Amino acid sequence: MKKHTRALLLILALIMAVCSSCAGTSQNGQSGDDPAKATEEPDEWKDYTIWTSGREAGEAFTDTTKVPEQYEPVAGTAQEFTVANYFNNDMVVPRDRKIVIWGTAPESENGKVVAAEFKGLKGSGTIENGEFCFALAGTLPASGEKGHTLTVKGAEGVVKEYTDVLVGDIWVVSGQSNADLTFTGTVAQSTTDLRKLYGEYLDGATAEDNIRIMRQINWDLLNKTGQKRMATPQTDVPKATKWQIGERKRVYGGSGTSFSMLGYFFAKELYTLNPDVPIGIIMAACGGAPLSLLVSEDALQKFPASLRNRSLTLNNINMPPAGIYNAFMAPLTKVGITGMIFYQGESDTDESDDYTIALKATVEDYRAKFGSDLLFLNVQLTSYGYESGGVKLEGVWDTVPEMRYAQSAVKIDGSISNYEVIPSIDVGWKDGDGDGAHPYYKLELGQRGAQMAAAIVYGIGDMENAGFPVPSKIGYNDKEILVEFSYAGGGLKTVDGAALAGFEVKVGGKWQKAEPVIEGNRIRIAVDNAKGVRYAPEIRYFSTDEANLCSGTGNIAVPFCVEFD
Repeated sequence: MKKHTRALLLILALIMAVCSSCAGTSQNGQSGDDPAKATEEPDEWKDYTIWTSGREAGEAFTDTTKVPEQYEPVAGTAQEFTVANYFNNDMVVPRDRKIVIWGTAPESENGKVVAAEFKGLKGSGTIENGEFCFALAGTLPASGEKGHTLTVKGAEGVVKEYTDVLVGDIWVVSGQSNADLTFTGTVAQSTTDLRKLYGEYLDGATAEDNIRIMRQINWDLLNKTGQKRMATPQTDVPKATKWQIGERKRVYGGSGTSFSMLGYFFAKELYTLNPDVPIGIIMAACGGAPLSLLVSEDALQKFPASLRNRSLTLNNINMPPAGIYNAFMAPLTKVGITGMIFYQGESDTDESDDYTIALKATVEDYRAKFGSDLLFLNVQLTSYGYESGGVKLEGVWDTVPEMRYAQSAVKIDGSISNYEVIPSIDVGWKDGDGDGAHPYYKLELGQRGAQMAAAIVYGIGDMENAGFPVPSKIGYNDKEILVEFSYAGGGLKTVDGAALAGFEVKVGGKWQKAEPVIEGNRIRIAVDNAKGVRYAPEIRYFSTDEANLCSGTGNIAVPFCVEFD
């Protein structure tokens, strides 16, 4: 009997094991207890409310400049035509994008053909209403090989030629005076200072570099012709605006002919990091310009009212909203822009609360107009000093910190895609500098932007190390705040090795100093019922006693401010 009992018990055990196995298996053969869930890390953020701005997330733009035209070009027949002034010797055409040729002709040439050829690519277009515009059939890889000629033809013997044309990336440097600040400075003392500071770098500006520059400045618009150009979107640059080789005599050609320091240093570093890709850089900035001057009429319609109708008067010439866009930007919409390095905001600091909306509209409209998902590198406003003669900068300068926060907010909340912030508080005005409104130290800013661009566009380096720490996620509850950073460079630290400084929290409606703790790529702040967190507030002149957070690779953190609820 005992023997039979043991056998029966064994059979029952086997049946139970099989049933248990069946109960844990779904019809598709997968275990009902998901092993992935069993080993899944606990949600570290479940006890926090995650901060959001409420702004709509930015979306990537479909890059239409990269779609090659596919057609069979025909021979030119036009007897008379004018290629756009934008085309000239020593220019750069875009790599891996459509190469567009455009221009005008007499109405009598309507129906006739203009053709073009460059490095084996051909294209043609018919003149309509006194204009022509067409793309070459196909695209080209980057090439710094010199000696290639772009040929535009009409009928037999009607030929325009442009020599020493390179294939590479085309960038725009735009904004206000700190974007178009040249190597000749703004006042006599700053001219001398800059010449001493950057003499070695200017000597390194040679024709051996495949860097080409195009200069446009606001002073060229302070006449009747300029007023007309600002009134409506232009299809071409002025005849006197030319591509030039980025050598010393062009980069620093003396008063009135010098190039943007920020633009040149950006191009130089980018080319140094990747000499396989020639760089074209175009100035399209205006000293004193509010954002409203730098955008199209279409973008202005999306601006808050407080920023929409701002204008600028220089030398008794009124520069209207959209004026700089019409004159400097609109002619570039066909050229295949890779990206933009931007430095603007001083003229709009009094409306920084509305600036994020205007900035989002600006970048999205640029992409729509240029047909390119251009990389937008935004230089965050720096630390400023005194004008020459010891006159303190006041007024709009007192609200610069708030503008810094607006410039970083659209990165933190993701409301602008393909957007990066270049912090600058550590390379602003220094005691003894002759110009408090225009810090000299554009080399560092150009290099920072170029290193980020190289990581994003070329895959040279990576943003973890090239970028600057900026919050990617912010959580809070009634006991603490947790801030996670992108671009921590392997782990956050402080510039000087001292305790972390520069953080404040908002409690009871007032900002007060906080004592955060660094935890890898995060900082944690123990605080009861905080309603906001900010970093690097009220910095007029930089000091590591007031802000010292940096990445593991030594890149300073981006000033920011968010408020909860």
